[in-house]
Formats: sequence, structure tokens, C-alpha cells
Amino acid sequence: MKEESKNVIPNYPVRVWELLLILLGAFGLVGTALVGLASKTLTNVLTPARAEAIAQSLFDYQIPGGSKGVAGLNFGAKNIAIVTSQKNPPDVTLFVSKVPIVQTTEDTVNLDDTLQEIFQGDFIETKSTTENKLLCGKTVEVSIQSGQQIFDEKTPPVPAIRYLAKVTENGVERNVSIITNGENAQDKASKVFDSLRCRFEP
Repeated sequence: MKEESKNVIPNYPVRVWELLLILLGAFGLVGTALVGLASKTLTNVLTPARAEAIAQSLFDYQIPGGSKGVAGLNFGAKNIAIVTSQKNPPDVTLFVSKVPIVQTTEDTVNLDDTLQEIFQGDFIETKSTTENKLLCGKTVEVSIQSGQQIFDEKTPPVPAIRYLAKVTENGVERNVSIITNGENAQDKASKVFDSLRCRFEP
């Protein structure tokens, strides 16, 4: 009997502070993983080549003086890309997106607006007209807005033109926003819009 009692493993109660340390360690590991994932996602979003690849998968386009990718995001079935001219600050910014109509919710619209504000700057509209133009082989209504573009607090506002349009086909909505500024802003916006050609998956 004495031999058996020596082999019994003592049952030590887990103290509260030990449990807290275990939980904090677990949260720390999860937090580190989430930070790493967020960092990787942000790096992917801001990769210029990836941004241009996403934009070019949606539209063919021509930006005077050449283009560079700024941000690109594949969010489920939603594709978003922003490209600009080579100038700094840019005198042309092109935002394009494609989303299934069934997923056009307030959340996805807010995501569009947020990304445009971050990467296109704020646009303050002062005047607006509409024109009918061809986009993806369809006649669509294009909102042509005059106003000012603000890149940041240190840069004074610049006169700018914005074109807004969307086209729907086969349950998919494609959105376009073009902002141009500087000399011949209207001419540049018109040329960029007219250069757009929808890219369709084979």
C-alpha cells in the first residue's frame, strides 16, 4: 500500500494568476498573427504592379505620360484598383471597381468611398453636369463635376474635374472615377474616359 501511495501524482490547483498568464500568452499569439496578416494584406494592397494588374484585368486605359499603380484589392468577388499618372502629386487619378450586383451593399460602397478618399484625395464639387457616353459598348450617364482636389493639409487645393460612371452587365457592376487637375484638366479627363475598354473574362 505504501508503494502505491508513492506513485500517486499530486493534484495541484491552477492559481488564478497562472490562468491569466496562459490567457495573456494565447491572446498575444493571436494578436501577433493578426498583426502579421494585416501587415501582409496592406503590403499586397499597396503593391504597384499588383494594383496595375487588377486595374488592367477590369479595363484597358491610357493615362497621359504613363501610369503607376497605387492600390489594388481583391475582396471576395469584388475588385478595386487605383492608378495615377507619374507626376507627384498626380494630375490624373483613375479608380475602377467591379462587384456583383447582389453584393452591392452599404459596406462595399463605403469601402469604395474610403479607398477613393485615401488615394484620390478629397474632391469638393462646385458644379455638376451629365453627359451620355459609351462605356463597355453601352451608352451610360456620366456625371462630370467641376471642383477642387485636396491631397493633404499641407498642399493647397487645386482646380479639378471628376468623371463618375457605372455600367451594369450580366449581374456585374463596373464603377469608374477619374479625377484630373492642372492645365487642360477637362481634356485629360475626357481622353482617359474615352480610352476605357472593358476587359471581360474568357
